[in-house]
Amino acid sequence: MSISTLTLTHITYTPPEAAEPLFEDVSVTFPRGWTAVLGDNGIGKTTLLRIAMGTLRPDSGSTAPSPATLIIGYCPQNTDERPDNLEDFAADWSPETMRIRRDLDIGDDWPWRYEELSGGEAKRLQIACALATRPDVLMLDEPTNHVDEATNGRIVAALRDFTGIGIVVSHDVGFIDALAERCVFFERDHVRGRNVTAVRTRPGNYRQAAASAEHDRRSSDAALHQARHEAARLEAVTARRRHEAALASTRAHAVGAAMNRKDHDARNLLKLHKSLSTDGSAGAASARIAAQRDAAKRRTASIVTAAKRYDGDIWMDAEASHRTELIHLDAGVIRYGSDSVVAAGAASGMATDAATGMTTDAATGVATGPASDSPVDAAMDTAVDAAMMGLTIPELSVGPHDRIGLIGDNGTGKSTLCRILLSRLRAAQPAIPTLSIAQNTTDANAREAMRELASLSAADRSAVLSAYAQLNADPDRLLAGGSPSPGELRKLLLCLGARRHPHLIMLDEPTNHLDLHSRQALARALAAFPGTVIVVSHDRAFLRDAGISTFWRCEPRAAVIGDDSGGSGSGSGTILRL
Repeated sequence: MSISTLTLTHITYTPPEAAEPLFEDVSVTFPRGWTAVLGDNGIGKTTLLRIAMGTLRPDSGSTAPSPATLIIGYCPQNTDERPDNLEDFAADWSPETMRIRRDLDIGDDWPWRYEELSGGEAKRLQIACALATRPDVLMLDEPTNHVDEATNGRIVAALRDFTGIGIVVSHDVGFIDALAERCVFFERDHVRGRNVTAVRTRPGNYRQAAASAEHDRRSSDAALHQARHEAARLEAVTARRRHEAALASTRAHAVGAAMNRKDHDARNLLKLHKSLSTDGSAGAASARIAAQRDAAKRRTASIVTAAKRYDGDIWMDAEASHRTELIHLDAGVIRYGSDSVVAAGAASGMATDAATGMTTDAATGVATGPASDSPVDAAMDTAVDAAMMGLTIPELSVGPHDRIGLIGDNGTGKSTLCRILLSRLRAAQPAIPTLSIAQNTTDANAREAMRELASLSAADRSAVLSAYAQLNADPDRLLAGGSPSPGELRKLLLCLGARRHPHLIMLDEPTNHLDLHSRQALARALAAFPGTVIVVSHDRAFLRDAGISTFWRCEPRAAVIGDDSGGSGSGSGTILRL
């Protein structure tokens, strides 16, 4: 069916494990075109999408039209969730689906090897499957997580062609600016002494809507300042008049005590003065001022302002390692799917595979044949192909204060290199304290993190939750029960790991799932960390703010040696450039 709007009215939802609603009396309308939904991690954005899809029932409120009458395409946050229509997509060769494949550069074999895809490739396939349902409403939850800049552009171009109702949860400012026509903000308001969640729609892309939101915040802050100033002024006037009345009463008492009791005229004059000071114009004026003061206090209490955010140091007595070198890798080739490096010879620069006798140029990744002069047969051809299916690295050394950004397109081997680096760290003797968070987190990770938090002593739990608050997170909501959102889970894992006093932190795409304020808070935290930091990210601004000073770049082999084979790193081999 064709619809012009999707409307959610007076929605209230309380998670099963929570004592208080996640949000109350929320109403929002999504017209045709693209609407971006923004807000802090865990504030309820994904929950609202699930209510709109009909997969989650609210405490109260309604959705019109009913989700049961709509075709809804959905792309989840996590790439480990296989699309429900993956097999249908794999067998769909209609012109519309073929165009989606071309627009998003989907490989024909991708649906059949979903678990082997990189994060960016899996995200593209999730979006393609959602588009292929020909939906009335298309909902995308963090669609640019894991993707490189070129893929981001492909996704924007493909989504611009969608003519239905599009809803995207995202914190990618460039993506929203390129796509959205309006923004729905989930905001935490502070009113009458408590924080509440409000949902507000503002026209325009992110920069336009954010400017409007900032104007509203400044106006409310100014109104609050003025109301507090007026309340304080009236309180001072009331106190001064109370003081003056007390002085007058004291003087009157003194005059009365000294007065001749037989002086009736003086006594009558004193009574008149007391009457006027308590029940006459002076008393009425005091009453009016007191009423104005009370009204000013009520206005101050009713003004809505943004809830307070926190930022600070999350590291607890952290220090750098005293070793001169934490990790060392010889030059060679890391085969995709392998946990070892085929080492290169120190003089020749050639990697030799003991099983096949093949040698591989460490500079280009090209396998040239066995060291002997035997003919190149079919087995050798297979070995050449295998050598090209990997990441060629120079000699690598990681020191105790290095700050390394690992960059490159999707599928070029960044996560593969991280896995090798971690294996070397774990094999070190004595052990090197390490904090590592993978690109994708799971429900099992969330359950284990919550169990670990619950098992801590009161003092340690307080320290972890204090650090958690510094990352723009709400400890009260975390403790209220339920599973943390992917963004909240990343922060919790980081804070739990911080209490182990790591010497090295390795994060793979740490800004995935994080809201804008949380990205800034995490960057500040990493910049303040005294040890080694290795971060995989496509977000150059984040890397800069995190104090990253050295960059390792994974590049397709074809781009380096002029090969015209094309393809991603997973098909033609890649090279690490320092």
